[in-house]
Amino acid sequence: MKTVISTRQILLPILLLLIGTGYGYASYQERVYLQTDKQFYIAGELLWLKLYTTNTEGELSSFSKVGYIELLNDSIPEIQVRLDLTDGTGNGWMELPVTLPTGYYRLIAYTRYMQNEGEDIFFEKKISVVNPYQPQETRIQPGTENHSFKLPNRVTPNHIITVSADKASYQARNKGVIRIQELPSDSISLSVSVAGTDPIQTTTPSIQEWKESLFSKDPISFSTKIIPEYEGPIYEGQLIDRSNNQPATEYGIVGLLSFPGENIQIFNGKTDKNGHITFYTGLTHGKKEMATVVLNTSEKSYRIDLQSPFAQHRSKTYQPIYLDSTWHQYLLQRSMGVQVMQVYTGDSINRIESAPPHTFSKPYKSYILDEYTRFPFIEEILTEFIPIARVSKKDGKRTFSVLTEKMDKFSTQTLVLFDNIPITDQEQIYSYNPLLLKKIDVYLGHYIFGGQRFDGILSFSTYKGDYQGIKLDPATQLFNKGCTQATRYFYTPVYEEEKVKTLGKPDFRHTLLWIPTLQSNGQKEMTIPFYTSDLPGEYTITVEGVGKNGTIVNATHTIIVTN
Repeated sequence: MKTVISTRQILLPILLLLIGTGYGYASYQERVYLQTDKQFYIAGELLWLKLYTTNTEGELSSFSKVGYIELLNDSIPEIQVRLDLTDGTGNGWMELPVTLPTGYYRLIAYTRYMQNEGEDIFFEKKISVVNPYQPQETRIQPGTENHSFKLPNRVTPNHIITVSADKASYQARNKGVIRIQELPSDSISLSVSVAGTDPIQTTTPSIQEWKESLFSKDPISFSTKIIPEYEGPIYEGQLIDRSNNQPATEYGIVGLLSFPGENIQIFNGKTDKNGHITFYTGLTHGKKEMATVVLNTSEKSYRIDLQSPFAQHRSKTYQPIYLDSTWHQYLLQRSMGVQVMQVYTGDSINRIESAPPHTFSKPYKSYILDEYTRFPFIEEILTEFIPIARVSKKDGKRTFSVLTEKMDKFSTQTLVLFDNIPITDQEQIYSYNPLLLKKIDVYLGHYIFGGQRFDGILSFSTYKGDYQGIKLDPATQLFNKGCTQATRYFYTPVYEEEKVKTLGKPDFRHTLLWIPTLQSNGQKEMTIPFYTSDLPGEYTITVEGVGKNGTIVNATHTIIVTN
């Protein structure tokens, strides 16, 4: 017998006991630190991220499995991402819109569990963005002020490491080597960036200042109304009465949350007395869409509206950026570089890992329809080729059913999926064009979602997994938000041979290197190669890291790139 049961039902009572709460007051506290490849960006650029989650001692913590990062203009989110966290760290990216106005922005990071304590304990840093495609205000005239391109001084970390390069100066498209020395003996999760040193420098908390702030306040107990995401993303929603579009308070309505695509991935929930429903999910890495379906046995018609998983933020404004007119050439060069890189290397820059397959039980039988004679109607396909499934009638409507596990009769409760979206009104599928279907999978056995049992699953899949041409039931809602972010590959060309340096596409990379997943594993010294681009100027090598035992490291080094 196959049964779908979330491990949350087993682990939740244990977890609540460990953090000292029964939906009451807790003593365990979680904190985060956020790194970026730099602090000054051009609209349209990629902003690279690494997030650490720790306890209040600064030790890496695997408590939460999802991190939240938002780019805010005052209190309004411009970009929101959720990151998968493994062993206390996660990494991701933000693609800054080309329409983003010039200004200072708030980059906020937190976990769901941290929302119990309020916004004061969220991590925040200030990011500068310039949009060269929009009119700018200038502050001074050329030649009236001398600008230094040096980074602000940083507080010495609690373990001093040294960072150096094999040369002080490089030509364009040269190979360089970074050497990190005097690393501590414990394992450190490191990030390494090499980015152009910019004229606009904003003051943000250093990693040392962040850790010192962890000890600046006495621990307090707080109410844990918001459950931590210790398995994976949690999605919450409200039952809505479709007759009046008002929140409904009916208890025990079963809802399903699924992720459209080829692989079956379904999670269940039941409404509480307020009509609120919670879905506890697992792996949602890289998923782009979600669907909610109400399995409603009453005469009323409902839907489920998902709520935003992100926190609400209070207002906080910054003074505007006044650009120095002496930066005109530099900003022009940067903006041209962003555009050229998209035109000539867009495929490499925009390389994103597809979502990993989710493991579900293998189908009893999979029918690849291109291997059979194509019929113009779905009902004919089942009748001619799929003897373990049939068409039945229930309450005057046609329904699909499959054989029970004992193979002695047909099920009266079969779950029907279309590109992994549960279909409650199965009449929709009978009129579907079967030429758009790739395969039909049949699953035998018992499957339980939210207390409702299905004796088998009949799954229809299109070629692209995008539910093309199907008319979904009004009880089905589609959402394009909230899933954890897919992996994006950092693009860096390799210039090993002389002939390669003079051929190929323009290289206007401003961030030469971004490695957020480096592990020291007790090594005292590490070497990392990188390659310069066609952009001359000063570049800053930055190394930051947090260890399992709370050790932090931070060091910078500057190099010059010439034409």
